[in-house]
Amino acid sequence: MRTILITSGTKGGTGKTTIAINIAVVLAYELRNKTQYPVVLLDLGIDSGTATMLLLGDVETRLPYTLTDYLMGRIPDPLSTLYVKTWQVGDETFKLVFTASLGQYPSQVRIDRYLLRGLINAVSAVSPLYVIMDSPALGLSYDTLTTLLEASDNVILVSIPDHSSLRAVGNVANLMQEMKVSNKLLRPILNMLNIKYPMDALSNLPWTRLVKDMVGVEPHVIPYDELFPIVRQALEIESLKLSFYESPALDAIFKYIDYLMETAPP
Repeated sequence: MRTILITSGTKGGTGKTTIAINIAVVLAYELRNKTQYPVVLLDLGIDSGTATMLLLGDVETRLPYTLTDYLMGRIPDPLSTLYVKTWQVGDETFKLVFTASLGQYPSQVRIDRYLLRGLINAVSAVSPLYVIMDSPALGLSYDTLTTLLEASDNVILVSIPDHSSLRAVGNVANLMQEMKVSNKLLRPILNMLNIKYPMDALSNLPWTRLVKDMVGVEPHVIPYDELFPIVRQALEIESLKLSFYESPALDAIFKYIDYLMETAPP
């Protein structure tokens, strides 16, 4: 079981959740014949619960237990926060296990390292090949980020062409150096790059160069794609609605998944 953290540091609006959920869904499909529940998505975005809403397909859904209940000590068993989403593709089905987070009381919730470890240990009972952790953005403290980095086998940093975003991922990369866990870092993602404007107007340098200078690794580019927000508005998951032939962003995500499975196998 390989646990992968996807984070943008303290910067919101980078498309981190879009990347996390599409990676989780595509991996679940690709590995559907390997085990019953090949992927678990830990939606730690308790400040929004966006991934959960997309998987449920309904903003009004009420669930008996969410990750908030576990992190606030209302329930002792983290398995109570796990749900299963099943899709039918032709004659085959594939499943994704996910924790539910619906943005309840985010200011009161703290991701405790012992509770997170208990959650990951509980998840191992369903024998997934990958555990994808979508980190929170708002209110991501030093202690929380340290806890997430400690609990991960690998880390994917997601940035956008924006200087505050670069600083945020740079801070995570620096923290990983301080913790001596830089070996966990996978190729970062430069998301939503308008390929017509690959250069930063202030420095006159390519955005890819700026990410590499900040993080130390050449980024994988996912271009801006107007189809993504259109699909998202309908509470749909992009990789289930679009073809990589029509979506350059989805094509780039598929290529990153190929890299991920080769570089960080379960």
